[in-house]
Amino acid sequence: MQVIYLDTLFALNLVVNYLILLATAKIAAVHILRRRLGLGALFGALYASLSIFPQWGFLATAPMGVVAGAAMVLLVFGNRRELLRLAVIFFAVSAAFGGAIYAISLMAGGPAYDGHHVLPISLKALVVAFALCYGTLTLVFRRMGRDTGARLVQVELTRRGRSATFTGLIDTGNSLVDPVTGGAVVVAETQALLPLFDPAVAKLLTGPLADQPIELLPKLQDIPGGPGLYLLPYTAVGTGSGFLLAFRPDRAKIDGKEARGVAIALSPTRVSDVVRYSALINGGIL
Repeated sequence: MQVIYLDTLFALNLVVNYLILLATAKIAAVHILRRRLGLGALFGALYASLSIFPQWGFLATAPMGVVAGAAMVLLVFGNRRELLRLAVIFFAVSAAFGGAIYAISLMAGGPAYDGHHVLPISLKALVVAFALCYGTLTLVFRRMGRDTGARLVQVELTRRGRSATFTGLIDTGNSLVDPVTGGAVVVAETQALLPLFDPAVAKLLTGPLADQPIELLPKLQDIPGGPGLYLLPYTAVGTGSGFLLAFRPDRAKIDGKEARGVAIALSPTRVSDVVRYSALINGGIL
């Protein structure tokens, strides 16, 4: 019978959970604070540790494992629009990692994964298993996320002390520029930008006039303090021309790099038919 030391089990699962959550964020191109990753890893390690006690044995059942995994995803990533996709990636990474550890440990003479816990295993086997599953799943999910040869990147915006982070698609077909400054334009879904605005502004941006920017702009300007939005003309193949509400952020980072002179246009409709990205980025920005 294998003896499992609680402190070893806790520490090992803490590290593994952190790596799995980190891999999930990297594959999905989602920016997450390290402390949130640590919090999720801590939750998973506590779950794994409690489940080995007889009185908590029900935690080791498959349904409870799914619930615990979903709770970890929600705890780390919050209630994002792409939460379902993040959960799929998380469980895929977890399954691949567990399978890799199990296979490697069997070749080494004994199982080190029982379907619920990562049991004591050599550091070398742990590193090899993680590298294999991370590399494989990165290729799979990144290919799924490519549209017309473009790539997904992280967009970080700051405006008047507020911030928003979401995924964008580098779109070589998007040549929209601000006619006043000549700066490139990021067309982002309004829902992804709401954290940047006061509640009163956010309410108007998602109200009945959301798709009528010319009528909506005067109402926004009547709000004390003014939202700093303006009308940006655009022309699109198939839909003709029109206007979008736009603003210039105090700071913008795209794919981890500072993007100066960028304008952000608000799209009242989704920019993707699938929940993979929330913005179309002018291909000339990077």
